[in-house]
Amino acid sequence: MITLSPKELAMCHEFSFECAKNQQPIEFGQSDTTARGVIEIGRDNYIGKIAEVAFSKMMKESFNIDIPLDFNYYPRREWDNQDAEINGWLIDIKGTRQGGKWMLVEWSKLDFRQREKKLSHLYVMASVNWNRKTDTPTGEVDLVGCATIRKLIRDTPKTKVLLKGEYIPGTKTPLQADNYAIAFNDLENDWNMVIKYICNHSPPSTATYPNPYTGQPL
Repeated sequence: MITLSPKELAMCHEFSFECAKNQQPIEFGQSDTTARGVIEIGRDNYIGKIAEVAFSKMMKESFNIDIPLDFNYYPRREWDNQDAEINGWLIDIKGTRQGGKWMLVEWSKLDFRQREKKLSHLYVMASVNWNRKTDTPTGEVDLVGCATIRKLIRDTPKTKVLLKGEYIPGTKTPLQADNYAIAFNDLENDWNMVIKYICNHSPPSTATYPNPYTGQPL
């Protein structure tokens, strides 16, 4: 469990809601979904940024690894590169509000990154503790676990394919996009082992990664 200071939360909040002003109201690759307002976009950004800061803080405090944080604002249709990079491993950090039990990775993002030749090698999941009454984060973040790109392939044990319109398991929440899904309990959570491994091994090749839509490398 990582705790962010009020100052760190304030930085995440300011950044996230300023970014929201330049973001498109329709989520990437989902032209037929309901448009989001600036407040909803900002809150989603906020959760994600808190997760990034928590991961960076864990890396520094527990492993003495510096992860530079990106607080730059990007014009519409321009995106940052990766949330983090360690020893050549490109890392995508995902955040959800406390209560979620699944890591969801959208096919559209995998497809987009694959076409850019910027697929991440490791996907990290963070659960952001949230005060539902005030609709604000408490500052505590649980770095739940992670999975490599090799887990985000069809017919992989403990990896589910959840298509648009299907419900997240155990909920009444329908998905607005196609996803790979891994339950929190099935993520790797031995961070000492994970960090030791990625610091001593090259990242896996993504050249033959099967595109989620076609099942074939690009």
